Amino acid sequence: MENFPNYAGYGQSPTVCANHPDRVSYTQCGRCGRIICGECQTAQDAGMVCPDCYRELTGGRSKAKGSFLARHWHITYTIILINVVVYGLQQIIPFRWVYNLGMMSGPRVHSGEYYRLITHGFVHSQNDPMHLVWNMIYLFIFGVSLERMMGRWKFLFVYMAATVSAGLSVYIFAYYRGAVGASGGVYGLYGAFFVILLLRRQKDTARLFMLLIGIGVVQNLFIPHISHAGHFGGLVGGALATLLIIPFVKKPESSKPESSKPEFSSPPPQSPQRWLNGRY
Repeated sequence: MENFPNYAGYGQSPTVCANHPDRVSYTQCGRCGRIICGECQTAQDAGMVCPDCYRELTGGRSKAKGSFLARHWHITYTIILINVVVYGLQQIIPFRWVYNLGMMSGPRVHSGEYYRLITHGFVHSQNDPMHLVWNMIYLFIFGVSLERMMGRWKFLFVYMAATVSAGLSVYIFAYYRGAVGASGGVYGLYGAFFVILLLRRQKDTARLFMLLIGIGVVQNLFIPHISHAGHFGGLVGGALATLLIIPFVKKPESSKPESSKPEFSSPPPQSPQRWLNGRY
């Protein structure tokens, strides 16, 4: 767990765990709305809950139910596993059968093979394993963090929406050019992360993030066989899907301290924070 004791001077106001003020976290209890770090989180059907809400839900028990995998496994890991298994099948099954069956192809989608809008995101370059490796690295970096912020099923919705959007973008802008790879979904996570930064009014971080993404895009312009249409569609799809899921989530009431209180007074009682400071 990383500690960030002082953000003063950087223009940021990070959200911190209600029980551990020295730990930055963006996960919100799905029941009371308080911000909780990884140590305080317990997975329930409605999402992550804090220790107090878990005790209320279980009649006083403090030990989490379920196996270790049930509490710590992420959908991100499942997506990575599927990609790795599919790539293994690509190498085992001859005649590029898996690649040809799953790749994005405008004419084949037009003829009714709509499944390719999804399957192209789980197939990678047949002769370049680093295509898979780098996509999985970025998927792991952004996927686990975003999944903790959004919750498992909202994260899955955003990722799959970005993958489909990437396929549609290839269909529209690169009709006769095939495309494969999880980068459309990964770019969708970039879009989701950018939207979250804006909603939390972390504009400085959002500008830096987009600068880094922009540098990556410029570098890709000089690399052959890159599906820029797929990247663009995934980025836009992930951002729009993130905005779409927000109205369906209950917004906890704000608990900002009154302005009349001294600047260095003791912290107020723990209560739900603004909905943009955690799970949504």
